[in-house]
Amino acid sequence: MKRCFLLAALGAALALCLSGCIFEPVDKLYALPVLPQEYRELQSTIDATMSELGAEYATINYGSNTSTIQLLDMDGDGDQETAAVFLRVTAVKDEKSGEEKPMRVCLFRQGEDLSYHQVYMLEGNGTSINSVAYEDLTGDGSRELIVSWQLSAGVHILSAYNFAPSGANELMSTTYNEGYVTADLDQDGSRELIVFQQDITGEGYNVAEYYDYQDGVMVLSSTGTLSDGLKDVTRADTGLLSDGRPGVYVTLELETGYVTDVLTLNRTGLTNVTRDAESGMSLATAWTNTDASTTDINGDGVLEIPRPQLLTPPDGENASAQYLIYWQQVDSSGRSATSDITYHSYTDGWYFTLPVGWDINNITVTRDDSLSGRGERAVVFYHWPGQKEEPDKFLTIYRLTGSNRVSRSKMTGRVVLYSDSNAIYCASFDAKAWRDCGLDLEGIGQRFKPITAAWSSR
Repeated sequence: MKRCFLLAALGAALALCLSGCIFEPVDKLYALPVLPQEYRELQSTIDATMSELGAEYATINYGSNTSTIQLLDMDGDGDQETAAVFLRVTAVKDEKSGEEKPMRVCLFRQGEDLSYHQVYMLEGNGTSINSVAYEDLTGDGSRELIVSWQLSAGVHILSAYNFAPSGANELMSTTYNEGYVTADLDQDGSRELIVFQQDITGEGYNVAEYYDYQDGVMVLSSTGTLSDGLKDVTRADTGLLSDGRPGVYVTLELETGYVTDVLTLNRTGLTNVTRDAESGMSLATAWTNTDASTTDINGDGVLEIPRPQLLTPPDGENASAQYLIYWQQVDSSGRSATSDITYHSYTDGWYFTLPVGWDINNITVTRDDSLSGRGERAVVFYHWPGQKEEPDKFLTIYRLTGSNRVSRSKMTGRVVLYSDSNAIYCASFDAKAWRDCGLDLEGIGQRFKPITAAWSSR
């Protein structure tokens, strides 16, 4: 474990040293740390390999593993015994196929003497590496390497490799154009590959391909049909369905807006449980507002799909559009139900969960940015039982910035809900404006949450 600690502590310094940059420190305060002998030897080994190949460091475009040199624990023992290096060489032709394979992934293994030796070198087509991932695809406790080789702007080759003393084995390889995810859909303890393809047949069909490990290779065992009219897969999330089955939530951009296809395994293989056969789309999960995305909104372990609903503005047609979001849970039969209703202020970075008993038809919301120049923005909630009546303002949520935000948060009637280094969020509440709303200041604080950044990757 000592070695693991040293690698973690020196990873950033190693990245700097291997970047090719030359520093001229003014004094010792800005001097780079001196690396142990094992890392200097790794540097020398990488330099020798690059010189022999005529290579430079390659770009990794997306994902959480974008460093050109990555220290890895591939066998699951807690020690980072492997260094993966991503390179590009002058285009050369494979002697057997005649193909040009300029991309390289070199893996160096640390021996008992703590020095690194090259053990594997993978070759790939393309102009860069789109993404890299490490997952246990075989169920043996070790991680396999998944590489997306970028051929062009919209076309990639996805390859998966495992490693044995005899050499590197390619478990699968396929051309794809709309991204992929890994998930354990069959619940066997290893992850499978789900690859998204747009119109690969030329007949307008969009599919998700399901690759499972069988007899030493990743086999295309089934496909699921995606919604018609696909322009782009914008994100894919993995998580539980409402009946506890694992699933993949695929958000698609269509000509008319967005839908979420929900994929899971059943007796016939990978199935899109939300797709309507007649329309060819997942109509129950369609929406047009682009800010919201699939998430576990209530923290129960089940992912919810957003369905924004436009509110009627109380102050005329010129008001900015405001939405409530109905969050839908889906089961493995495709049945959906609303779990929560929220108002999301993406502009200000917060959301508010509405009480279950509210009649949504009697609620509306407006923004008040009249004091934004002074660092104050507000969202106002109204009770509006009938459009012939005047709406009653009962709740205002503020985002305060600037040097005087603390004093403004203490103004009469305001209660602080949340604060961070950039802003203070507070509320004012008029219980008399809507006596049956079922809220108090404590309940408002419990229902207010900051919006956290959502991850998506291709």
